[in-house]
Amino acid sequence: MIYNLVRPVARYILRYYFRNIDLTGLENIPKNAAVILAANHPTAFIEPCILACFQPRTLWFLARGNLFKNRAATALLNAVNILPIYRRQDGDYEKLKDNFNTFAECYRALSRHRAIMILSEGRTIHEKALRRIRKGTARIALGALQNDSTLKEVYIVPIGCNYTHAHRVRSQVMVRCGEPISVSAYMDEYRRSEASAIKNLTEHLRARLSSLVVQFPEHDRAGIGESRLELDRVRHNTQNIYGITHDGQQLDRELALAASTPAEAPELTRYFNRLQHNDLGPSAGSAEGAVAGAVKGTKKQRATWFRAAFGLLLQLPHLPLWLIGEYIADNKVNHVEFYSPVRFAALAIGTFVLVPLGLFFLPWPLKIWLVLALLSVNWSIRQWETLARQRQSRRWRRLVDQEREWLKEKQEVSA
Repeated sequence: MIYNLVRPVARYILRYYFRNIDLTGLENIPKNAAVILAANHPTAFIEPCILACFQPRTLWFLARGNLFKNRAATALLNAVNILPIYRRQDGDYEKLKDNFNTFAECYRALSRHRAIMILSEGRTIHEKALRRIRKGTARIALGALQNDSTLKEVYIVPIGCNYTHAHRVRSQVMVRCGEPISVSAYMDEYRRSEASAIKNLTEHLRARLSSLVVQFPEHDRAGIGESRLELDRVRHNTQNIYGITHDGQQLDRELALAASTPAEAPELTRYFNRLQHNDLGPSAGSAEGAVAGAVKGTKKQRATWFRAAFGLLLQLPHLPLWLIGEYIADNKVNHVEFYSPVRFAALAIGTFVLVPLGLFFLPWPLKIWLVLALLSVNWSIRQWETLARQRQSRRWRRLVDQEREWLKEKQEVSA
């Protein structure tokens, strides 16, 4: 029940927390069948939230066991379909045996043709790379078929979750579901050698995931790779793509660009260094971006400021939730991978708990204000983004002609 109550709240927040969520390949998730959604793991828990909210099937999840600290936490996590998995690297050696109970729960769920989501890398790091795939996904899928002779098939759907900037609010997410892997094809080998079948299925899953994840050839090329991706986003005006889409073209470009990242790009590096020196973003360096972002005339500038100020006024009821999220992320979180999820969690919990209380206890004028804040959050944020682009455009126009021409030329060469 709590899962069904939390889901629309999370969907509402995700729609404004990220500027754009692009989902492709959802048709590859089998209906009314036993399914494991096997995703990469670039953030703490945003990926499960996105998949839970924007595909139709109810999901069960696995999360590291040290989150289940007490009865209250265990009850809450179980209420949203989360089961514990204990890992050696977490130091829970004596609880590893409890994984058998979790595996049994997964077997029962798959026997009932339910869908389980597993973050198959097992650990979170902010980088565009696919790390080693843990064997748990294959072990659960094969074990479910072994455990229930009436279960004819389990599908593993590889899912690539890609972020333009995973730690930032209002970034973009690109999720792609690959074609399902038929686990029954490995059962003959599993009966002969469990270790061999698990190993081969895990390697197959990694190969399929690799084609869905934006990643650079080597770790030390990440800086150059990210710069090339930024220029491509400017060229295709992706900052003006909003909402939930099912296009996939940006992900196709970023997969190809990242894979072809060169070891050196001196002109590109100089270009981005000069942008940083002038306190400009990548879009300000292109003539197209400058024209698109320019706001000419005092009246239009005033109108932009007025809309941004009005949006801020509308969102004052939301402001405490943002401030709480920022405070916790900045002061209580030790790893960057948890910054964005903590902000998101603060907004989700605050909206789920405080908004109903406000609608119940506040006087009518404040109730109306709160409802307007909920309805206008996306519009308000877009006004602030327009204002930010206007300020970038003014900085661009104030550059000396020689510097502006140099940046235009280098942007074209770097592209």
